[in-house]
Amino acid sequence: MRTFHETDIRKRTLGVGLALAVWFAVLLLRLVQLQVVEHPTLRSRATKQSQARVPVHASRGDIRDRNGRVLASSLPVYTVKLSPVEKETPAQEADKVRRLQAALGLTAKETADILLSLKENDSFTYVRKQVPPEAAERVRALKLAGVGFDEESRRFYPNGPLAAHVLGGVNADGSRQAGVEARYNDVLKGVDGVELMFKDNKKRGYLSQVLKPPLPGRSITLTIDATIQYIVERALAGAVADHSASSGTAIVMNPATGEILALANWPTYDANHYTDAQDAWLDRAVGSTYEPGSTFKIVAAAAALETGVVSYADVFDCSSGTIKVGPLTISDHERMGVLTFPEVLIRSSNVGTVKFASRLAAPDLYAMIRRFGFGTRTGIDLPAEEPGLVRPVAQWNKVVSQPHIAIGYEVGVTPLQVLRAMNVYATGGRLVRPRVFLSFAGEPPAPLVGPRPDDRVLEAGLVAGLVGRVFEKVVEEGTAKFGRLDEFWAAGKTGTAQKLDPVLKAYTARSHTASFVGFVPARRPLLSMIVVLDDIKEGEYYGGQACAPVFRDIARQVLRYLGVVPERAPLERPLTAELRKGGRA
Repeated sequence: MRTFHETDIRKRTLGVGLALAVWFAVLLLRLVQLQVVEHPTLRSRATKQSQARVPVHASRGDIRDRNGRVLASSLPVYTVKLSPVEKETPAQEADKVRRLQAALGLTAKETADILLSLKENDSFTYVRKQVPPEAAERVRALKLAGVGFDEESRRFYPNGPLAAHVLGGVNADGSRQAGVEARYNDVLKGVDGVELMFKDNKKRGYLSQVLKPPLPGRSITLTIDATIQYIVERALAGAVADHSASSGTAIVMNPATGEILALANWPTYDANHYTDAQDAWLDRAVGSTYEPGSTFKIVAAAAALETGVVSYADVFDCSSGTIKVGPLTISDHERMGVLTFPEVLIRSSNVGTVKFASRLAAPDLYAMIRRFGFGTRTGIDLPAEEPGLVRPVAQWNKVVSQPHIAIGYEVGVTPLQVLRAMNVYATGGRLVRPRVFLSFAGEPPAPLVGPRPDDRVLEAGLVAGLVGRVFEKVVEEGTAKFGRLDEFWAAGKTGTAQKLDPVLKAYTARSHTASFVGFVPARRPLLSMIVVLDDIKEGEYYGGQACAPVFRDIARQVLRYLGVVPERAPLERPLTAELRKGGRA
């Protein structure tokens, strides 16, 4: 018979065994939960804590001018990071940050923010981004524990503001671009790679492995010529300063191919500081519209001749200097007497233009405007191009609109649209699509795209007549005398338009837009060009006096740079007082 003592021991043994069995069962169930049920989740969590997939940014492709000169490239830069070091005292940590401050030129606020971040963050804190290689080397030479580097790239424009509105710009993280940088971003940016980073329990990286190497972006070549661009920018800046204009635009194109050789705006900016230049971002050449004034007469003249409502022998009495159109009085800049049709255009008579345009049917004028490409985008490969404003005939005022439109009001155009319209005369009647992309670097030029280069707007005979009888003489003896080149024949048209006062909702004689558009040499055009100055405050505000000289100076320098042989002997007679009377429209 068992004693009480034996019975007690047996009960205790069974109790301990049962407790151990329960414990083992719970442990087994927990192991099953961790190793089987929750294994995928826990494994993913552990991987995230010890590993990280980090993008490796691809190097952005270069942008070059047509002669191979680099306009934009990507340079290596570094992000400097600082991680906490085990057993390092706050004093040692502060001393390390002060040494970084000296090496990188950190401000007192930046230094204080880094120290605060180190206290609050057990992984790492950024010291400075976009650090150039030489500064990164200074930091490496300090051999400070916990300091790490991420290699990246920064967009660099070696010529500063040169061709800024063509190139556009890229902000620090590459998320926003403008100009060519935006239009060809998919080509330039390349494909990012992937790097696997292994981290310790302090979330500090100790090993990395490239899983997918980055694919660099492709380099592209533009139609821009950096030398011509410099000539144009310098001349435009001088003209804006001389006339205290609010803004200015100048474009130089190869009329036969539509290749843009230079495109400049003022105000401009340094593309290296793109994000700081918001006030100057607007590319007025393609993204801003204006009422062109007398340069638009190139369209009305073509419509009148093609429909046969006028001939070169027709005469118009402009002696009054004004003409009444409904409630409006349209004036000339001076009284001109009786003028032939060519003389109306050569001297840019508003009165004469209104008289010959009144013979046109409104649908014929509208159709010609559309044929010249107004009211639609030119298709240039730059972002944010405006289509302009051309209202359908049904929306025209039956009394005022047609004469107003004939002299360049009630329409909104971009400088590039006007230049392309004048190119119709430079190409013998064809409408060519402008472009800034020439090719991928090292490859032959890309074929022309979009509208065919032989799209015909006017017959060659009509074009030749207007060029020879009108647009050459505009430069030789008309309103663009100051645009005359001694060595070459040039052709073009001046424009001066009063601006609409948004407060008064009326045109004001206190604010004007002046312009000149033309091409040279007139009989074998190599260059076409437009110059626009807006809101001139000093000096003459007429296109012939403010803009035609800019055309002359640019054309002379560019033709010399291109080595074009002069086609006529220099003019020997001095500039007379009679000559100075020109250039008013």
